[in-house]
Amino acid sequence: MNKTKVLIFPAGAENALEIYDALKDHIDIDVYGASGKADYASCLYPSDHYAEGEFYIETAGFLEYFNDFLDRWSIDIVIPTHDEVALYFARNRRLIQAAILLAPLETAEICREKRKTFQLFSDCNFCPTIWDTADILPETAYPVFSKPNIGVGARNTFLINTPSELQSALKKSANQQMIICEYLPGDECTVDCYTNSNRELLFAGARIRNRIEHGIAYRSTTFAITEEIKEIAKTINGRLHFFGAWYFQVKRDYAQKWKLLEVSCRQSGGMTLYRHKGINFPLMGIYELNGIPVDALEMPGEWMFERRLMTRFKLPYQFNTVYIDLDDTLILNGNVNTTIMSFLYQCVNEKKEIILLTRHMAKPSSTLSKYKIDTTLFDRIVHITFHDEKATYIRDKNAIFIDNSFAERKKVHEATGIPTFDVDDVDCLLYF
Repeated sequence: MNKTKVLIFPAGAENALEIYDALKDHIDIDVYGASGKADYASCLYPSDHYAEGEFYIETAGFLEYFNDFLDRWSIDIVIPTHDEVALYFARNRRLIQAAILLAPLETAEICREKRKTFQLFSDCNFCPTIWDTADILPETAYPVFSKPNIGVGARNTFLINTPSELQSALKKSANQQMIICEYLPGDECTVDCYTNSNRELLFAGARIRNRIEHGIAYRSTTFAITEEIKEIAKTINGRLHFFGAWYFQVKRDYAQKWKLLEVSCRQSGGMTLYRHKGINFPLMGIYELNGIPVDALEMPGEWMFERRLMTRFKLPYQFNTVYIDLDDTLILNGNVNTTIMSFLYQCVNEKKEIILLTRHMAKPSSTLSKYKIDTTLFDRIVHITFHDEKATYIRDKNAIFIDNSFAERKKVHEATGIPTFDVDDVDCLLYF
């Protein structure tokens, strides 16, 4: 099977990581990543599918450097994940030696600037009131909201209650073109959309941004899309030329009407919510670029996600063998420890040896059978007595030892020098 080679660029932001998750398990897609700096992506991709270097669009010679890279890895499709990168790629599409999963240039230019976006929809009832300068802002308009014409992540945004506060905010942002907008006090909503190659709005799904930190929704909940939001989506899709994933954000005004905040022609990180409901936005775009028609099938009901920071590790250990305990380790509180099972199957994929080293009271194979764990998962099962020291059964020094007992781990480490891990540590060994 010829796989489509897809490059996610840049690879480390939340939306880029979501695209990676959306594509990595599909047998007809080969996913690559590239970034200009070391970040989470460097811990995520296989080393032969990831690169860091002079991947900055403002760097002289970027296009030649980037095209050489595309040629070296035979990349078929590039998915840009940052607004500025998307605009650059839209402007230079014909010079880039791969297909770009992105809307046309005019759409990218309008989406990059809030002022252009608001001008395009100024005749629509969902467009908020905008003032070009502070001089024409009436006293009755306060409170208002000030935000950059070009900006990300809610940076340099201000709720303004008085003319003096407005002057202070504008002074702080003197190096940026600012937008003065009516204040919208209600709920904030993102609408995740997909437009097919025929410019048909194939899907629009609404979700409340319940909790927002640093401009990112850390809790988001789907809800049945209303006719009001549908009409906004249709209007935006009709006036801008999209292809693939895009989204817009709206917020309720004092009268509970939805007003537009911004439109983006790229995928958002929060689209993971609708992906898990059945709408794989980047995969659909790739299929269409490959000439395969797509459709949308959404699973029913209200879904919610809650985010947390995720930690990944790079450890200074290489090992060929895993020695692992059974009681309170592989079996914990009467259940199979699924984190450890994930790790053991990761070891199976990497052809590492797995040795069950246990003082289990019963016959280990019977207990494993009770919990539906096949004994063939282990290369060896070493069943010892309570008088035996586990360290004496560890023959391979290029190994790790996993056991819930601190005393056991201490003895093994002192006797053999190999790294030892408690049950709560094993996640640092997972690649996810």
